Parts: sequence; structure tokens; C-alpha cells
Amino acid sequence: MFGSLQLKLIVALVLALGLSGAGFWLHHSGVVSGRAEVQARWDEAKDQQAAVVAKADASNAEQTLTWTKQFAAAASVYEGVNHEKPPSVADSVAAGVARGDLRLRDEPAAGCPGSVPAATARSRAADAAAAAAATQRLADSVAAVRVGDACDIRDRQQSAQIVGLQEILRAERAGP
Repeated sequence: MFGSLQLKLIVALVLALGLSGAGFWLHHSGVVSGRAEVQARWDEAKDQQAAVVAKADASNAEQTLTWTKQFAAAASVYEGVNHEKPPSVADSVAAGVARGDLRLRDEPAAGCPGSVPAATARSRAADAAAAAAATQRLADSVAAVRVGDACDIRDRQQSAQIVGLQEILRAERAGP
């Protein structure tokens, strides 16, 4: 009986070792093949991402080139406008006098004798009226500020009186 028990144990041990080895081999071969499969999918995903990035870079480069050309055109116009020499005042005044658009002081304008003093008088009258109105508005503003100051002073006096009356009431209610 002892021999048969030993035999059974040895067979069980060999069987257990065989099953363990087979399981280890199956697991290892599955991991290796699974690892290769995962690596293949990873490489495929990286290739797809690289293609998307390359396409986006090309689009970005194209857009940047377009914007650069547009900016250069706008900058060219800006520089042209800002760096062109404006006409001198002396030249434009001389040309205006020659055309008759401008006149020098105390020189009557061509084709308008006598109308300049009337226009000047109307302009001076309008200026005087505007100055008088501005002076009146200033006087009215000063008067309004003074009235406001007087009201503020009276308001502070009344506030002080109210505080004093409230202290008297507290003292009466507190009793002796």
C-alpha cells in the first residue's frame, strides 16, 4: 500500500509540474504574442498620428505663408502712407494765395470787397455772446456750489443736534 501511495504522489507531482509548465509556456507565449500585437497596434496608431501631425503642419505652414503675405502687403501700405512726405505748409499757403482761396491780412479777398469786415463783426459778436454765456454758466455753477455748501453746513448742525438729543434721551432712560 505504501508503494502505491508513493506512486500516486509521484504521478500527482509530475502531473502538477507538467500542468504548471504547460500553463507557464501557454502564458508566456500568449504574453509574447499579445505584446507583439499591442506593439503593432501602437505602431499603427503612431503612424496615423504622425500623418495627422504632418497634415496639420502643412496646413499651418500654408496659413502662415498666407498671413505673412497679407501682413507684408498691409505693412507696405502702412509704411507708404506714413513715410510719404506731406506737403509743406508754406507751399500750400502760397498756392492758396495764388489761386485766390486764401488771402493775407489786410488784403481784400478777390471778388468779395467789403464782405469780410461784416463777417468778422458777426464772428466777433458770436464769440462775445458765447463768452458771456460761459461766464454766466460759471457764475451759476459757483452759486449752486455755495448753496450746496450752506446746506451741508446746516445738515451737519442738525445731525449734531440729533445726536445731542439722543444722548439726553438715553441719559433719561438710564435713570439715576
